[in-house]
Amino acid sequence: MATLIDNTDELRIYAIVSLEAYKACGGNRGKMLAQAGHAFLHTFWAAEESHPQHAMRYKYSGVAVKIALAAPDAAHVEAMALLAKASGLPHSLVTDAGRTVFPEPTVTALGIGPISKAEAPQWLKDLRPFL
Repeated sequence: MATLIDNTDELRIYAIVSLEAYKACGGNRGKMLAQAGHAFLHTFWAAEESHPQHAMRYKYSGVAVKIALAAPDAAHVEAMALLAKASGLPHSLVTDAGRTVFPEPTVTALGIGPISKAEAPQWLKDLRPFL
């Protein structure tokens, strides 16, 4: 008989990518994957300082769950950064420097976590996957 895994306490890091930025860079998936990579890494670094127990538990969990989600535009990404800050969630707002694909500095993504599924606010749960 299969055993159900209870992963409600499992830590995960989210990258929320701006679909507006994705379209602005001509649908360049490589660029947006790099931006999501910044979101994952920078929010982990932020958590090492602000939530060290979560960071170490995530680091040594053996699973390192990462979830990529999409937001309509930079305004939504920035609003979620403010919500994350107000909620005390580890997070990092990513602004591309504008050296390659974008003509100027552009908000591209937001990293949140590591947090447990139970800690994820409803506004985060309501986002769709970045596909």
